[in-house]
Amino acid sequence: MTVSSLWGCATFRRVSLVLAVDSFSSWMLVAAIPLVVATRFGAGAELVGSLALRLLPGILLAPFVASLLQRVGPRLPILCAFSATALAIPGLAFAPDTLTLQAIVVVIGVADAVVTPGLLALRSAVVPAGRNMEANTAFQAIDRFAKILGPPAAGLLIASTSMPVTLLALAFAQLAAAFLLMFEPAGMPKQRKPAPSGGPTFAREVVAILRETPLLRALLLPAFGYMVSLGALQPFLIWLNRDQFHQGPEMWTLLLGAQGAGALIGAFVSHRLAGALTQTQSLLRAYLVASLLEGLSTFALIFAPNHLVASGLLIVGGIPEMIAFATYFTLVQRLLPLERQTMLYALTLPLMDVFLIVGILSGALHASGLMTLSQFWLFASACAVLPVLPFLRWRTGDRQGET
Repeated sequence: MTVSSLWGCATFRRVSLVLAVDSFSSWMLVAAIPLVVATRFGAGAELVGSLALRLLPGILLAPFVASLLQRVGPRLPILCAFSATALAIPGLAFAPDTLTLQAIVVVIGVADAVVTPGLLALRSAVVPAGRNMEANTAFQAIDRFAKILGPPAAGLLIASTSMPVTLLALAFAQLAAAFLLMFEPAGMPKQRKPAPSGGPTFAREVVAILRETPLLRALLLPAFGYMVSLGALQPFLIWLNRDQFHQGPEMWTLLLGAQGAGALIGAFVSHRLAGALTQTQSLLRAYLVASLLEGLSTFALIFAPNHLVASGLLIVGGIPEMIAFATYFTLVQRLLPLERQTMLYALTLPLMDVFLIVGILSGALHASGLMTLSQFWLFASACAVLPVLPFLRWRTGDRQGET
């Protein structure tokens, strides 16, 4: 289907709206959970553990989720996951101890394990023909716009009302996303037929994808390194805000928002580049260079003398981050058919979470006193930069990168 305007496609608009509501509430929750933990149970091991536990179900449930999405399609599982999240979120405010709170976090993580690959599958299915780069830029812009407003909104709402009221609002937002997805416009992806019993297993299919498309290595290895850095960023910003800038705990949400502001600027840059980035080689080069620049700019955070300079550096780092995201998904959509995209996401999203957890847990190196804050952030930044370097000289013609 070809449309004169990206927003002229009804299914694209509907999925984009669902994504907007979910992204906004998710970024508010990203900011709220550390505040709940830090204010009630401490900002050391309890904080690191809670951040990691939300990601663990996505790793353990990956094969089951992949099979579920293939058999029934993404829409019904996402609806159930939105509802489960809405029921779980308010309980965070009333958890009597760390164990109960972390159990609730795990429930939210189980729902995330379904929502994240499910929304990616919906996104791929509703992109108008020939509009991949524009559509992926739009999707990333929605998420990063939510990242600008969501965390500060969470901090402001908590400060002006209370934590229970804020969490209740987030629960209603999840129900709103489910309500929007219930109404299915024409063209929404339908239920898939179950794979034949003699078909390839999940593991064999994924191995075949990676073997037949070696260019994916140039996408995945830098992405894994970036996820380590991204996982480390959350506790790092909390500690940077508290120990180096001596600000109140709610102020760390402004740092998250600053990174989102940079990504929103990056969305405009990415949109302008969409016409020029039409070849696989140019997309790959843009992805690698943007990943390198993002890693270098965020490393400079450790030298920031105050909150304002740190916000500026996060804005600068968010610009190439957006370009990297848009080119990553565009390359995946170019290299693989939709069915194989779903399989790849089902494998790589849990792996991304593994590396994200590694980054979060690496915060224990600082929390335990083994590393200074500067040394910790040097380690995290190296994880983002070093995996990019071997691929900078790759050319798509040198290997069989396209299918």
